[in-house]
Amino acid sequence: MGCSQAKIEPESLTPDDARIIRETWKMVGREAYGEYGQRLMLRIFQKCPDIKALWQNPRIMNATNAATTSGGDEADAPNTANRWKMDLRNHGSKFFNSLDDLINVVDKPDELFKMLHDIGLHHKGYEVKSEHIQAIVDGLNHTMEFGLRDKWTDARQKSFGRLINIIVARTNRALTGDEK
Repeated sequence: MGCSQAKIEPESLTPDDARIIRETWKMVGREAYGEYGQRLMLRIFQKCPDIKALWQNPRIMNATNAATTSGGDEADAPNTANRWKMDLRNHGSKFFNSLDDLINVVDKPDELFKMLHDIGLHHKGYEVKSEHIQAIVDGLNHTMEFGLRDKWTDARQKSFGRLINIIVARTNRALTGDEK
């Protein structure tokens, strides 16, 4: 079963949205990026399992192949489950670091759009599709709601929702080559 894709049209951010996004982001704190990132990635894989096939770490695959083809027994092989979990956390942390960069320019649309274009082009090389980018909408909302609990208010959710809509729309434009 693949991802379902809901059509999202970008909205512009108001100065109030930018303020709310920045205030909320401070609540997350850089030290939580790994934990939040891992939760986000797991949620994305849960909602859109076909992404998991695209997201393979060559280092893990090479380590596993080397252990099984070199005649070594299973005890010599690295614990690939733990390594995969660590790589998943690292990739999720990179996502949150990128989100931090985007939030820093949330009130500078030209810079924001350029960054999103570059992210889209980078991910195009990994055969990421528009519906895969869409998967972050649910994943990020789920992660923020879990992490911030009662501080994840309707106003915060709406402001972040508008930002995520822009992220999805602009990243997809770079993926598809539709730069209108």
